[in-house]
Amino acid sequence: MSSTDAEKIQASSIQEETDLAQTPEDDDTPEQKYVTGWKLRVICIGLLVSLYIGQLETTITSSAVLDITNHLGGYAKSPWIFTAYLLTYCGLQMIWAKLSDIIGRKISFLTALAIFVVFSACCGASQTLIQLIMFRWCQGIGGSGVFILTQVVFFELMPPEKWPQNLSLVSAIIAFSMVCGPLVGGALSNHGQWRWIFLLNVPIGASMFVLLLLFFPKRLWNEPATAAPKENKMLSSKSLRRVDVLGSALLLGGCILVATGLQQHILGYAWKSSMVLALLIFAAILLISFLTWQWFVTTKRTFPEPVFPWRFCQNRVSLGMCINTYLVGTVLMVFIVQIPQKFMTVHGLSPFSAAVRLLAFGAFIPAGTTLAGALLKARVPPCYIMVVAIIMELIGTVLLYTRPHHTNITADQYGFQILIGTGLGFMNAALILMVPYVMEKRDLAAGSSAISQLRSLGGLIGVAIAASISLPYVSSHLAQVIRPELAAAILERTDAIRLLSGSELEAVRQIFADSYRLQVKLLIGFVVAQVPVTALMWTPIIAAGQ
Repeated sequence: MSSTDAEKIQASSIQEETDLAQTPEDDDTPEQKYVTGWKLRVICIGLLVSLYIGQLETTITSSAVLDITNHLGGYAKSPWIFTAYLLTYCGLQMIWAKLSDIIGRKISFLTALAIFVVFSACCGASQTLIQLIMFRWCQGIGGSGVFILTQVVFFELMPPEKWPQNLSLVSAIIAFSMVCGPLVGGALSNHGQWRWIFLLNVPIGASMFVLLLLFFPKRLWNEPATAAPKENKMLSSKSLRRVDVLGSALLLGGCILVATGLQQHILGYAWKSSMVLALLIFAAILLISFLTWQWFVTTKRTFPEPVFPWRFCQNRVSLGMCINTYLVGTVLMVFIVQIPQKFMTVHGLSPFSAAVRLLAFGAFIPAGTTLAGALLKARVPPCYIMVVAIIMELIGTVLLYTRPHHTNITADQYGFQILIGTGLGFMNAALILMVPYVMEKRDLAAGSSAISQLRSLGGLIGVAIAASISLPYVSSHLAQVIRPELAAAILERTDAIRLLSGSELEAVRQIFADSYRLQVKLLIGFVVAQVPVTALMWTPIIAAGQ
């Protein structure tokens, strides 16, 4: 007998035991097994507050990065403050989801939250930019688990008829935290307290840890770890073989190489140099290997269980969801990072004042998410909502690009940002709410993690691509209008712009304005790409179910 046949027989045995485990031992209906009342509300508060602070870290440094690099130096390396967190934040969500299938949602969530809190404290204590970047990697490991497990748990914490309403709340919290991040970062930076960007997570996260430790059930009745055979409910070699470590390593490695290659270009290396091109080639090899491995373990093996089942690629709707999520993540994150920095470098505003200008864009993301959730609850097909979302995104980005990007603040840009933000809110809500209706039940955790991970991955690579376009542009053009030593000082610490005056100051600010316009042009392409992808996934599915 081959090892593959033996594994299949073992898997069949496990499935039989699982079916028996899922047979209720009492007369309780599924509705009676859900957590209800005040206990449910306490658990939801713990989950949502944890989700809020974890997601806050993806954007909180966008308005504080200049203050951080002004204290620690290294403005040219500043994109790593974002990407270090986002790399592990988006690269490990699938592994957290699968691990929680084995050892349980509660222990997985609390472990992730503890990691996030500990390394948030380490980030706040950093004395150099390199230390901060290293601790941000580790902080992202915990944030990754908090983010994905909150979404997975909400599918299991409540009955299906409550999914649209409550997952709209989750989507709104995600969007709201992304908006609040620059405001909080800007407010703290205004008072020279950027370290509290990270330190605030410690008391809040620790409080939520205790709350969930006390009130979250050891097992939810419908989570996979409850139904699994007893010997698979612990971290044994038998249970861990289900975890696709190789697949996760290939995905994370590919993302790291892409981000590193783009960062090397930002630092001045040519695209054709070995420091850039070689990294991007190896990244492509790893990502192709990841997809090949996912096909192999899905179709030819029983163990490990793939982190990205090949079934997602075989179904046009789920494939379209994955691609659209990636594209939307790019547009969302680049705007959140770009807008505050533009107001600081081009218009000379303080970090907090610059973050306030983000509200026109950011406040309408949760507003759009909430409105889209109401439409989905009213049984409006998600694809119709996506079409409206693309139209709003496209109109907003094109108008924002065509307007002159001079150093005076014009009011019309806020209207364009409102259109874009509302469209992104619509698209995010539709994609998240489609997961339980498009993905198979066995793929609920993997599907949820894939959608959220691809959104984060889009943001990660999008920010890196945008920076690789704009920062070299700034670097090359500064040398043409000011002395080399001043150009070097600005690239190290942007507050050196204050040393300029008159025509030099105006020229430098215009260079920064033009560099951000290049980023908007890039985003138009990502919005346009959503059109054929949405056509690919066109379906009359109703989010509220039939």
